[in-house]
Amino acid sequence: MAIQNYILIFEAILLFLLAFYVLFRNPKQAINISFFVMVFGAAVWVLMNSIDYIFENTILTKCTYLGAILIAIGFYYFSFYFPYLHKRIKRVYSYLIMIMGIILIVSLFIDEIFIEEILYKNDYAKILGGPLFHVFNVYFLILWAWGIFNLISKYKRADGLHRWQIKNTFYAISVSLVAGITTNLFMPWFGIWTLGWIGPLFSIIFFGFLSYILFKREA
Repeated sequence: MAIQNYILIFEAILLFLLAFYVLFRNPKQAINISFFVMVFGAAVWVLMNSIDYIFENTILTKCTYLGAILIAIGFYYFSFYFPYLHKRIKRVYSYLIMIMGIILIVSLFIDEIFIEEILYKNDYAKILGGPLFHVFNVYFLILWAWGIFNLISKYKRADGLHRWQIKNTFYAISVSLVAGITTNLFMPWFGIWTLGWIGPLFSIIFFGFLSYILFKREA
């Protein structure tokens, strides 16, 4: 394995530990639960990105998208509760998002619906998308855009610690999300798969910084 694979495996272990640590701090709080879903999804995404092509296992490759779906859902809900609850999620939106997420996850493991074919190269896996592949891309981008919109709305009203927390969250997003979407979403649209390990590498920056901001909230 290349050095970046060992780095990503180590990063995935740290993300798993972080996810469960935050959850167990207060397992009944919605903000902790949504953070757990988001970071757990990131850990799955990072780990699968580091080993799927090595074992040439289609289940592992498909699980990278499972992780991405969990990241998007977790961030969407997190944006409603962090750093404070401004308005509740409309039940109809919540149902639609969860139903669509379940459909995408189930379709992952049905041949030729989400993924048509997986081609394994020397150091990456190339995905040939099925009918729902681009639906996933749109779903992912909508949830992240919606979450960012929620945080922007809160930032305009916030002051003091809350304003500091949201502002620094935007800094973390601007670095890690741009890297992740560029190398793992946009570039594959143009047939470029060789840099897929870079996006996961940046996720530790986002979630590490975000966890510090979250703990700062509880301090």
